[in-house]
Parts: sequence; structure tokens; C-alpha cells
Amino acid sequence: MSRFHKVVRIVWPLAGLTMMGWLWLSFQARNLPEGVMDSDTAVTVTETSQTITFQPTANQATTGLLFYPGAMVEPTAYAPLARTMAEAGYLTIIVKLPWGTAPLARHEAQLWQTTQTVMAEATAVQQWVLSGHSRGAAIAARTVYAHEGSFAGLVLIGTSHPKEAAYSLANAQIPVAKIYATQDGLASQAEVEALRGYLPEAAEMVEIEGGNHAQFGYYNTQLGDNTAAISREEQQAETAAFLLTFLNNLTP
Repeated sequence: MSRFHKVVRIVWPLAGLTMMGWLWLSFQARNLPEGVMDSDTAVTVTETSQTITFQPTANQATTGLLFYPGAMVEPTAYAPLARTMAEAGYLTIIVKLPWGTAPLARHEAQLWQTTQTVMAEATAVQQWVLSGHSRGAAIAARTVYAHEGSFAGLVLIGTSHPKEAAYSLANAQIPVAKIYATQDGLASQAEVEALRGYLPEAAEMVEIEGGNHAQFGYYNTQLGDNTAAISREEQQAETAAFLLTFLNNLTP
């Protein structure tokens, strides 16, 4: 074996491991606001192997919010957004993706089973809105396509999905909204606009000027994303404001 091939056999696996380590670190939650995962007089926070629940302690609305995280993103990266909803009175539950990304159809089926259990156990909630970011939003779109009658609304965040006729939501009868960012390198504005026809005609399209993909959560930079022109806090605030309006409009 030549010296070159020996070097390649050593360097190639090391490069792969280094890349995997970098990706893992990139998807870890970071810079979370202090106390966001702590229970207090306004919100009770409970985490299990399948969910993170943000339960309002008083004046809970009859509408609840379910949220699917992005692929491989640590679910707590969405805790600030979820807590904001709970502080406004909406039971909010982050449902963790199997294997962190639900890579196969059977994993999406497993996620749906978990979602059904979560909804059944929250007896005070009369209707549910489903939301998600990135791959979580893609799965949310497919979930509503298959089980529209289980939900009162759908909010897709940072995704170009649905992106094929097989899962078109053009005829959906529930309110649908899509939040996208102009600097998103993974779900570009051009792609979002090109696939607009797979959403209902009345769907709300919410543009966040200067936002990017990763700042929809509290985690590090993401491969392929663009640099944001606004702060994470500003992007989060705009996202939360619309999501609250969407929930308020559905709540008696």
C-alpha cells in the first residue's frame, strides 16, 4: 500500500468524525434565556423522553399548540417560543422526533401515535394547532394532509413544504400559515414562493425580513444557511407575535 493510501485511510475517517462532531454541536441548544426551562408561578415545565410540556398554571385557553422540532435540533432550542405561548395561556407541547429526525415512514407513524396520545391526555384542550420548524414543519404538513380533521390550524415555519402534489394542502379546510425568512439558506424565499400553490389560497404568508433558518430556534449555525441581518431575539419576537395572533384568532 502506498504512503498516499495509508494517509487517506487515516485522514478520511478522522475528517468524517470531525464533521459529525461539528454537526452535532451545531444542533445543540445555545444561549437560551435564563430560566426558560424552569417552572414558575406562570408556567409548569415537564420533560419526558417524548415531549417537553409548557403548561399554563392559570387561565389556560381551550386551544393548544403542538410543535415538531427541526431534524437533529435539540428540542429545547424551541423552548423560548413554546414558553412564550404558554405564558399567553396556551398549553404548548414540543413533541420530539424519533431518532431526532424521524428518518423513515415508520418513524413518522410512531410520531403520529405519540401526538395522538398527547392530545388525548390533555382533556382541557378542545382544539389543536400543529406547527413545526424545518423537517418538523415538513412532517407537520404531511400529518395534516393525512389527518386534517384532528387539527384546527397549521403553522409551517422555515420550510418549503409541502413541495409535491402528492401532499398538496391546496384544498385544506383549516387555517394554514407559513412563516419564512428572507435569508433562509435551506428554505429559500424563491422556493417558498414557487411552491405557494400547494397551500390553500387563503393561507397567510408571513415574511421575516433579514431572518435566517437557524434563528427560528436557539441553536448554532447550520450548514447551507445564510447570515441573518437581524438578531435572533428579533426573529423570535416576530415569529412569536404571529403565532400568538394565529392562536388568538382560533380561540373563542
